[in-house]
Amino acid sequence: MTTSNMAQNILTAVGGQKNVQSLIHCSTRLRFVLKDEKSINDDQVKAIDGVLSVA
Repeated sequence: MTTSNMAQNILTAVGGQKNVQSLIHCSTRLRFVLKDEKSINDDQVKAIDGVLSVA
């Protein structure tokens, strides 16, 4: 899976671009601030190749 495909899959699983209030990338993680936490599909995010965990 390419990085671009992974990013698109993650974005879809967190409820789409309109649900993302902000995104921060630290050295090992993507940290999302979402408008609606209920829109995220944890199982879908965890199933993406390259995703290690969801907190």
